[in-house]
Amino acid sequence: MILQRLATSIRKQDWFTVAIETLIVVFGVFIGLQVNNWNEARQSRIEERGYLERLAEDISVSIEQNERRIEFMDRQDRNITVALERLSRCEFPIEDRDTVANAFFHVGKSLPPALVRGVINELNATGKFQFISNAEIRDAVTAMTETVDSADLVFSTTLARGNPHVVYVESQIEYKVSGARHGDVDIVWGDIGFDQEFVCSDLRFRKALSAARYYTNGTNKQVIEVANAQRALLAMIRSELAP
Repeated sequence: MILQRLATSIRKQDWFTVAIETLIVVFGVFIGLQVNNWNEARQSRIEERGYLERLAEDISVSIEQNERRIEFMDRQDRNITVALERLSRCEFPIEDRDTVANAFFHVGKSLPPALVRGVINELNATGKFQFISNAEIRDAVTAMTETVDSADLVFSTTLARGNPHVVYVESQIEYKVSGARHGDVDIVWGDIGFDQEFVCSDLRFRKALSAARYYTNGTNKQVIEVANAQRALLAMIRSELAP
């Protein structure tokens, strides 16, 4: 309608009206573009918030998994320390027997840092990583992911180096437990058997147990570092999501 009036005004050479109606058209187009841009920006913010909320959930689950791994490997460090002390004296008092049993039973059990990658993989696969407008968060996600990937590679090497020591310790143990068990569930003294006199006098056994502790603690250090990075990242995301 306004274009018809504009054409009529041009034919009549009514330049004032032409100017006014041209401004109206331009202003209308400008407003339309601004509304469209505002809607797109609003939709992007909504989508970004959804990604951040889901990312926070993934990081929270990763932290929980890593905390369980840290607690288990810390416990294994304490158990082996007690076991080595008891082996050096060849004394196994009742109050320490379950501790020694678990030191032997769980020897070498460790896992690399955990990272739930659902949202991170989705952002990378869809090219929407830049939807996260906070560059500090993007950098922290990238750095943390690279640290986990590096830890996975180191873990493979650590596992290969520690396996011979673990195998030797296990070769001296008779396992009396049966059935499916969770890997971190503790046992009691009667669940395993071993020649006390032999393991006390066998320097190789003690060195193998000590080496297994060393490699487990190395893995635990990496898990602790990743868990700390994840806690810092989660705090950043929650701050970004705060009203």
